[in-house]
Amino acid sequence: MQSGTPNLPSWIEPEKARRDIRIQHTLDCLKVASAIGCKNISVPPGGPLNTLSRKEALALFYKGMEAVIPLAETLGVRILVEPEPDLMIENTRQFREFIAGIRSPAVGINLDIGHFFCAGEAPEETFEELFGWVGHVHLEDIAESRIHRHLIPGHGAIDLLRILETIVRLKYEGAVSLELYPYTDMPEEAGRESLEYLKPVFDAAGIALD
Repeated sequence: MQSGTPNLPSWIEPEKARRDIRIQHTLDCLKVASAIGCKNISVPPGGPLNTLSRKEALALFYKGMEAVIPLAETLGVRILVEPEPDLMIENTRQFREFIAGIRSPAVGINLDIGHFFCAGEAPEETFEELFGWVGHVHLEDIAESRIHRHLIPGHGAIDLLRILETIVRLKYEGAVSLELYPYTDMPEEAGRESLEYLKPVFDAAGIALD
């Protein structure tokens, strides 16, 4: 996957028409989520920055958020921003900078543990620091190189047990999803291998898998 490419058109592109496509797409997603009883949607933070300064990019992102937050609040569906390598928000500091300018409980974070590992952070520490905003968690493994490519759990260097223990300790009750986009040619095999690896890890953390 090319980092950033699937996230276009972006919230922070210079052309208003392209930003409007992202805004309308988000509005449509909120409506669909509400119709099927889903309590949140995930959105990218915009990017890459290219020629924009971070201040300019944040201003555009806030403007886009202002266009979608009212509907989210009305429908009771949260907008979860997902920090990602090479986009405008990649790490804990940048997310905290962004969320400080948001005055709505309708905005939170879709916390992908691998993305924060790629950013050089310990995901369990990130989870604890951002816990108040976490509405969904993406789980996968990442190689020791911290290159952004999702791996089957057990194929990388992330300490998944430590993360799950943190989830239990903080009493997180939201959803956790396994995200393995590189395995489109073998999704069932990747899913089965992941589950086989994760079952004892979840057991060790004190989490029962239904």
